[in-house]
Amino acid sequence: MKKQFLLIAAGLAVTLIFFFGFSNKPPKKSVYSELSETLIDSLDIPGEEKILSLEKDLKKKSGVQKAGIYHELASEWIQANRLTIGGDYLRQAADADPSYENYMHAGTVLFDAMNTDTAQQMRMNVIYGARYCFEKAMDIKPEDTEAKIGLATVLVQGTNQPMDGILMLRKIDNEDPGNVKVNMVLGNFSIMSGQYDKAIERFTTVLEKDSLNLQARYLMAESYLGMQDTINAINTLEKGLKLAQDVEIAERIRQDINSLKLNKNI
Repeated sequence: MKKQFLLIAAGLAVTLIFFFGFSNKPPKKSVYSELSETLIDSLDIPGEEKILSLEKDLKKKSGVQKAGIYHELASEWIQANRLTIGGDYLRQAADADPSYENYMHAGTVLFDAMNTDTAQQMRMNVIYGARYCFEKAMDIKPEDTEAKIGLATVLVQGTNQPMDGILMLRKIDNEDPGNVKVNMVLGNFSIMSGQYDKAIERFTTVLEKDSLNLQARYLMAESYLGMQDTINAINTLEKGLKLAQDVEIAERIRQDINSLKLNKNI
């Protein structure tokens, strides 16, 4: 039962993935165009005609003029639930029209896409892109906390340099102890390293700031299970159930609670 619950929790959390070292630039040979061509050729993508039309328009533009079309292409692919391709178009839009906002948007989408494609080559490209975008955002705003958190999170969760990211996050944590994003990442890392008590402290801090954060509640429940404390895991989920506004999420939490109670004979 515990194994099943951990798999469910992992679906709501970000899984740590370690790869070989990366540079700060995306590879010249992109796999995104290959994937998009394959999907279009297979008629497995909605909005195909608009995408092809935008691609034609793109060839007629140059420089900053391309940015708007890149954004439109990104929107089409994201709506088609292809974050990897959409994120790369956002990166290209940011390169065509460099700004802090554009690079942060691209980096965030690429980071979210990290676990949406099981192909290792695609994941590596996505991680390259996310890191590149957050570093570009930091070049524009060197002291910006959000850009630092973005870069640190990529280092922790996507490269073989997790400690570099952890040190960055701890520095931010010292400056801003209640930062929700920092505590989520550090709490997640504590789970992965088996430091469940520290993870609970992190998620408690998150919930003090954001009581509706269901991901934090799931991860806290997972931490309690890691400590063989099923009662507190159930209590944590029951609190989340009272706050859940989405019907499907509420039902999922209810099923988890019932399964844990059955396993514990409560």
